[in-house]
Amino acid sequence: MSYVDSQLLNGESVQYRAHLHKTIFAPACAVGAIGAIAGVAAFRRSELWPFALAMLVLAAILFGWSYLGYATSEFAVTNKRVIIKVGWLTRRTVETMLSKVEGIGVDQSVLGRILNFGSVVVTGTGGTKEPFARLANPLEFRRQVQGAISASDDRRGAPAPPVAEIPAGATNDRAERECPYCAEPILVRAKVCKHCGRDVAAWTAP
Repeated sequence: MSYVDSQLLNGESVQYRAHLHKTIFAPACAVGAIGAIAGVAAFRRSELWPFALAMLVLAAILFGWSYLGYATSEFAVTNKRVIIKVGWLTRRTVETMLSKVEGIGVDQSVLGRILNFGSVVVTGTGGTKEPFARLANPLEFRRQVQGAISASDDRRGAPAPPVAEIPAGATNDRAERECPYCAEPILVRAKVCKHCGRDVAAWTAP
């Protein structure tokens, strides 16, 4: 199971997934090409065989390391959060509620625009910035985050469902109802949902 799937909350679903760009394999391919050229030349100059083999082994190591980074880095937009995890031996994660995301910045070089990769910077409340490099199709990732935030705002603007009737024998302080946004159980008197962090209309005693 992927990291994103293992961290999903009740009622949370993945809307979009992104990955690192395959240019992270460029160093391995370059070294492999040098090793292949040296291997061909070694048929005429046998003293080149050790160099050719060394380059091919190095290329395999670089490819394996790059693949681990590619396979273990996850970028996801859900109906509640932005979830990012990068790294294998050392892990770096960001899990930000959509309501706490203030902006998604995209930085692309000329080569990045041609090959469609770039860096994204997730800006949260308070001005905290989390940069992530080499993301494939970063503009689409930003569009998906903005779309999820817009959909979340629309849900927040919808009228709250009627307050559930307090069961017989229950005290007003412990009666529960559903959160109008994530449908998780919360206290009737709650003003902020403990599950999704959104403001909810508090129940007022008659």
